[in-house]
Amino acid sequence: MGGTPVAAAGQAAVARGFIANHAGLAQSAHSGNIGVRPDPDGTLRQVPMQTFFEGRRYPTLARALFDCCAGAPALPDAGSEGFVRIPYLRDWSAYTVAKAADILDQNLPPELIAGRLVLVGSSALSIGDRVATPLHPSTAGLLVHAALLTSLLEQQAGLTPAAWPGKWIALLFSLGVVLLGTYTFPRLSAASNVAMLAGSALLWLALAYWVSRHDADFSIAGPLLSNLFLLAIAVPFQWQLTQQKSRHLLGTLRQYVAKEVVAELLRRDLKDPLAPRQLQVTTLIADMEGYTSQIEALPVDEAARLTKDFLDCLTRPVLEKHGTLDKYTGDGLIAFWGAPLPNADHANLALDAAQQILQQVRELSRTRLQAGKSALRVRIGVESGLAMVGDFGTSFRSIYTAVGDSVNTASRLEQTAREFAHDVIIGEGTASRATRHRLILLGQRLLRGKEKAVNVYTLESTPDSGNGI
Repeated sequence: MGGTPVAAAGQAAVARGFIANHAGLAQSAHSGNIGVRPDPDGTLRQVPMQTFFEGRRYPTLARALFDCCAGAPALPDAGSEGFVRIPYLRDWSAYTVAKAADILDQNLPPELIAGRLVLVGSSALSIGDRVATPLHPSTAGLLVHAALLTSLLEQQAGLTPAAWPGKWIALLFSLGVVLLGTYTFPRLSAASNVAMLAGSALLWLALAYWVSRHDADFSIAGPLLSNLFLLAIAVPFQWQLTQQKSRHLLGTLRQYVAKEVVAELLRRDLKDPLAPRQLQVTTLIADMEGYTSQIEALPVDEAARLTKDFLDCLTRPVLEKHGTLDKYTGDGLIAFWGAPLPNADHANLALDAAQQILQQVRELSRTRLQAGKSALRVRIGVESGLAMVGDFGTSFRSIYTAVGDSVNTASRLEQTAREFAHDVIIGEGTASRATRHRLILLGQRLLRGKEKAVNVYTLESTPDSGNGI
C-alpha cells in the first residue's frame, strides 16, 4: 500500500522486483522509499526523489517526511530518471543522535525530539545498513536520508548555501594548464611535459574532490579531457621539435666536422651544441705558397682542378683527425680542434693533421713534377689558446667558426712561414700542450699586431726543402 496512483512513471525511477511497507506501518498516511542505486564505482551519490512501481509513485524517505511534517514541498532539480545528487555537507557528528537503548527504555528527554523531524534507523556495523559515500567508504544508510532531508529544510528556509562555481573552476583550471603547456612545450623535453600534465591531473583530482562536495552538478571530466588532449599534442610536438633540431644540427655540422663527431654529438644530446662558448682550441691555418703565380698561366679548368686537388690534401687530414673545418680561403683553409666537442688532446691532433697534410701535399707535388709541372708548397700555422667558438652570423647567413687571439696568432704564424725553410710554424700555446711531438725552437719573432716577440717552433720531422719534396 501507500504511494500515489499514476498512469506513467514520468520523472521517477522505475523499480523492479518487490516494494512494500512494513506490515505494522501499512496504514500510515505517508510512506517513503529507502531504496538506493549506487554509481558504477559502488559509491552512493544520488537517490531517486520518486520511485514508480506497479502504477504507483513513492517518494523517497526524506521527501515523504518533509511532505508530512514540513509544509509546502520544495523539490530539487531531478534528472530524467528522477535522481538528485545528495549534498553531503555534514558528517554524522553534526546530527543529534539518540541511542537505541535509550529509545527502548523511554529514557529520552522530551525536549530532545520536540519540534524536530526524527529519522529512526541503524548505524551499527553488524546490522548491515551501510553504504559507500564520498564521506566514507562505510556510512550508515540513515545518514543519506538525513543529508537529503537537511537540504530540503534549508531550501524551504532559504538557507541553501550559494552554489560553488564548479564549472568556472574547471574552465579556469583547464585554461591555466593550456597556458602552462604553451610555455613549457617548446622549452622542456617530452618527459618533462608529460610529468607536468600528470602532476596537473593529480592536482585537479584533489581540488575536484573538495569542490564536488559543494557543487551537486560538478563534473571532473573537463580538465582531465583537456590534459589528455594536450598529452596527445605534447609528444608529437616534442618529437617534431627534436627532428627539426637534429636536421639543423646535422645539416650544419656535416659541413664542418667528421661523421664520427656528428654521431658523438647526437649521442650526447647536448643542449644547443652550436651556441657560442669559450673553449680551449688549437687552430690550424694552411694555404698554398705562390698560389697566384701557379694558376695565372693555367686554363680555367686546370686552375680549378689544381685548387680542388690541393684543398683535398688539406681537408682530408683535418676530418680524419676529427677536426672542425671552419672555412676555405680560396687556396687554403682554417680548421680547429677542441670544439664543438671539447678535447684535451686538441694540440696533438692538430699537429697530427699538419704532418698528414705535408705528406699528401708532397705526393701531389711529386705527381705534378712527374707530369712536368711546377712543385707545390704548403704553409701552415698552428696555435692553441682560448677562443669563442659557435654559430655566428645574421638571420641571412651564419657560420660555425672560432674567434679569438689564438686564431689571429695562427694566421700570423702561417704568414711567417714564408720567412723559414720549414712548412709548419707552431706557436707557444701549442708547443706547451704538445705531448706526442718533438718540436724545434726556431727563435723569436715579432708577429704583426703583437707588442712582444714570441717563440716559434716547427716539427722535428719537417723537411728543410722549400718545395715540399
